[in-house]
Amino acid sequence: MNTTTRTAWALGAAATMIALSGCGNPGASGPGTTTAPPAAEQTTSAPAPTTETNPSTPKPASSAAAASAKILIKGFAYQGAETVSPGTEITVTNEDIEAHTITADTGAAFDANIKPGAGTFNAPTEPGTYPYHCRFHGNMHGTLTVK
Repeated sequence: MNTTTRTAWALGAAATMIALSGCGNPGASGPGTTTAPPAAEQTTSAPAPTTETNPSTPKPASSAAAASAKILIKGFAYQGAETVSPGTEITVTNEDIEAHTITADTGAAFDANIKPGAGTFNAPTEPGTYPYHCRFHGNMHGTLTVK
C-alpha cells in the first residue's frame, strides 16, 4: 500500500470514528446542568475569509502570530483565549467527562460542540465582543473578543 493510499485510508477511518462517536449525554450531571436537550447537535463556525493571492506573495506577519489560540474547559468552566484576531482557529481542550458547547449568546457567530478531548472552531471575522455559553450547562459563560 503506497503512502497516498494509507493516508486516504487513515483519513477515512478517522472520519468514520468521528461520525460514529456520538455527542455524549448532556444529561443531568455537573453543576448547573439543564434538563432540556439542545435544539440542534451540530458544530458550526464562522466561515474563514477567502482571498486570492499570488503564492509567491508573502503573508503579513500578523496572520502568522494569530494563527491559533486555545481554550481549556475544566471543572465546568472556560479558561483562556479571551482576545483573538479575526478568523483565528481556536483549539478547545475539554478535560471534563461530559460534552460542552461554545455557543455565541446572540446570532450565529459560532456554535461548537466539544466532546471530552479536543475540538476546534474559527473566531468570527468581524471584530467585536462575543459573549458565549454552554448549551448543556447554564452556569458556563465566557467572552471572546475579536480585534
